[in-house]
Amino acid sequence: MYRHLLALIVFAICGRASTAGASFDELSDDRLPPTFVIGDESLRLVLKGEAELELHDIEGQGGVGFDSPTDTRTIGTRSPFVELDSFWLALRLSLGPYLKAISVLEFSPRGSLARSVWFESQFTAWATHRLELGFNIPFVAIDRRTERYPLVASVYWRESEMHLTYETQLALTSSTSVEAGVSLAFMRPLGFSGVQESQSQTGVIRVLAYAAARPFSGNAPVLGARAKLLSHGAFAELFGFLGSLSAEGGTDELRNNFARLGATDLDTTAYWAGARVGADVAGAHLLVEGIVSRESVLFRYGGYVQLSYELQLSRTRSLLHSIEPLVRYEIYRITPWDESSTRFRSSAPSDAATWDFDVTTFALLVGLYRHHLLLRLELYLVAEHNGAPELNEPNIPLRNDEFLAQLELRF
Repeated sequence: MYRHLLALIVFAICGRASTAGASFDELSDDRLPPTFVIGDESLRLVLKGEAELELHDIEGQGGVGFDSPTDTRTIGTRSPFVELDSFWLALRLSLGPYLKAISVLEFSPRGSLARSVWFESQFTAWATHRLELGFNIPFVAIDRRTERYPLVASVYWRESEMHLTYETQLALTSSTSVEAGVSLAFMRPLGFSGVQESQSQTGVIRVLAYAAARPFSGNAPVLGARAKLLSHGAFAELFGFLGSLSAEGGTDELRNNFARLGATDLDTTAYWAGARVGADVAGAHLLVEGIVSRESVLFRYGGYVQLSYELQLSRTRSLLHSIEPLVRYEIYRITPWDESSTRFRSSAPSDAATWDFDVTTFALLVGLYRHHLLLRLELYLVAEHNGAPELNEPNIPLRNDEFLAQLELRF
């Protein structure tokens, strides 16, 4: 494992100091300044929200006569469609200067759920300290800058867990600081996440992922830690999580969804660890992230390199004030932990969780009206590696590229 982590650590230099301290928050005050506020400093309620209207077009001919869910070239209906992806309503209650209660409720045509609910306390004593208790995404989450999550993000840190975290930040100089954190959580069950951004169409291919936390038999604790150095706009971070699989939501999921592992003795090993480096300088944003993991007899690794440039068209006008092109290249690989064991890969689309992937993303983010209205144009080029030479199964490329046009409203 260590040789993979060492290979992921590179150094980026120059820029201005990055925002540090608290875990990533999609609707934080830095990203979305408060507009609807009730109360005073002793009891203050802030209401925020986000709505996403999306056009999806997955490669392949759709419509009547072309919607077979078993067609290996065009899996399911591939007609373009428009949908309300989600509507978030966020309530943020400040109970004095040191305690907040925060919730994010999500509504969509597929149903509604409490995406996150947590308490947080932040105070300063020699350093800045932050405690968080509740249901929220892991504290290593980061701003992806696109609507679609990179595969390693979808697999490991996209979904919420029940946790208690402690984070601290210490300023060494005016431009250099260090952060550290520890986390105690409950194991999330294994599930699946789509490779494409669209989750509504029939036949979207999927990868094995950690799903949102829920109570289940044998639920075990997960220990996590992170350390981060920030200097002159650049940063380097290491993180890791160690837990144990149960039968329910763990080894049973592996047996049920990886047919060729059915007769294999599965242990309860579960960990994932990674590194990332990046820099923010003069409107340019660089991010490199890599993660390795093991779930019983499966070993996985993946990562991405991402670069974007945020061009401010005007700092005074409200309409069409910024534009940000972005490019990202990512990989995802999955192998048996024991290289001598029987290969489990299958080229059947129903076994897409056993495949490797390369994904290239081209995106354009346009600020249409202040920080309230955004237009996202994203193109995902998906390359599947589904062949198994050991089983004499050739690689069968699919038509799975996807285009997304999204109008996002924030308030």
